[in-house]
Amino acid sequence: MNAVAIVQARMGSTRLPQKIMTNLCGKPMLWHIVKRVERSEFVNDVVIATSKEQADDAVEELAKKNKILLWRGSHDNVLKRFYDCATHYEADIVVRLTGDNALVDAGIIDGGIAYFKESQRDYIYYREGLPLGMAVEIFTYGALKCAYEHAKDVQCLEHVTPYLYRNPQLFQAERVSCIGKDYSSLRWTMDTEQDKELISEIYTRLYKEGNYFSFEDILKEYEKHPEWNFLNAEIEQKKVTYPGEGQ
Repeated sequence: MNAVAIVQARMGSTRLPQKIMTNLCGKPMLWHIVKRVERSEFVNDVVIATSKEQADDAVEELAKKNKILLWRGSHDNVLKRFYDCATHYEADIVVRLTGDNALVDAGIIDGGIAYFKESQRDYIYYREGLPLGMAVEIFTYGALKCAYEHAKDVQCLEHVTPYLYRNPQLFQAERVSCIGKDYSSLRWTMDTEQDKELISEIYTRLYKEGNYFSFEDILKEYEKHPEWNFLNAEIEQKKVTYPGEGQ
């Protein structure tokens, strides 16, 4: 089965504009994300999915320069962007990732894909227990196609997957507990200057060209730098709620 990881990314950001191009050890954050996902044993292709807006020409330039697969689609209807991208690259399994998450882990992605195949679910949210910014959403192309054909409300179109877990009569969906210990209080996404400071610190300590640092490596480094726990602890994550969520 062809597993395609689609990294949703664009230049616009309310809190931290152009964050996907943040310089981390000499390379843009988006480049690092793609290279980390390419370490996955189960992902066949990694594609950046951006919009057709002029501001996102910079994303296309990055992709072309680094020979990264790219899809440009709707700015607002991200569900359509994903569907068109997955169709073009003939995906059987879609792994949804975002350009906020510079520490995405190939091992966690592979764990999610392995569970997804074994469980035969239509959709899984592989994040429970992980720090914010490590989530992996995995779903079948068939489920994505169904969502594209039937989803109507703005939240479903903008956020891609709500239609899948809001309709249990149509899809087998599951929130999966990934690890034994709960690290969900840690914030490893990039949405503010405080987040940027933390992610930059982690890369400065752990990144070396040609080498890969894992989720476990980051946790070990935290033991040496307890101050990291407080760099972005006060940031409140923007939340999107949907009718029926949590029921």
